[in-house]
Amino acid sequence: MSVPQETVARIARELFEAKRDVRTVPYVSPRLPERDLDAAYAISAEFAALRERELGVRRVGRKVGLTNPLVQQRVGIDEPDYGVIHDDMVHASGTRLPLSGYNRLLIEAEVAFVLRSDILEATREAVEAAIDYVTPAFEVVDFRYGGPVGQIVDTIADNAGCSGVVLGEERHPYGEVDLTTAEMVITGGGTEITRGVGSNVLEDPVNAVIWLAGTAIRTGEPLRAGEVLLSGSIGYIEPWPADVECVATITGLGRVVATADSKG
Repeated sequence: MSVPQETVARIARELFEAKRDVRTVPYVSPRLPERDLDAAYAISAEFAALRERELGVRRVGRKVGLTNPLVQQRVGIDEPDYGVIHDDMVHASGTRLPLSGYNRLLIEAEVAFVLRSDILEATREAVEAAIDYVTPAFEVVDFRYGGPVGQIVDTIADNAGCSGVVLGEERHPYGEVDLTTAEMVITGGGTEITRGVGSNVLEDPVNAVIWLAGTAIRTGEPLRAGEVLLSGSIGYIEPWPADVECVATITGLGRVVATADSKG
């Protein structure tokens, strides 16, 4: 990494304070060498560490993003990224999310995996053996920037856009449902927002977990028992409509429900 540690710390502090105060900051990318992913992940890690030190939150999961080629094409990025889920970011189905707590709330739906054991080997067999159950989930997406997503280093530095997760109503053993053919639909107030099929996510959502497992092992932070893992958006990422019940259904897995509350 060619970026000085003081630059990493300064940018991470900016992002931490922007998230805490619900405001925006300038893009990270002009201050980093082009596509310096190591620097962006160092900023993201320090951002997460600041939340843990100063807010007392703890890591309970990870998210993989940009696994859907449709989403990659829309934002001009051609590889996955990942971020951290803290305990204050997890919500149950039916929750009301206060819009005042976010800069520009976006909605996406995906398969969430919950682990029964650590993953210390990034093989399909090891990953599948470690999965406790799967459930539908909304990822609560928000960025600390005033405009579009920006470059991949902007996305990575800002915890890959992850500001929360809403977990579904049902838990299903892994393998009970063919995730490659499972269809997802999000509606808001009865109007369709987006749809997609599980194979949009790296051909199979479990492939996102395998990718994440390998990345986590290489960075010295392997996936641990009990963690919630978001595998990436099955459909498009869209603006979250205010004050209507949003419902995502995934074939065979049930549904997840949440409302963005403009009065909250």
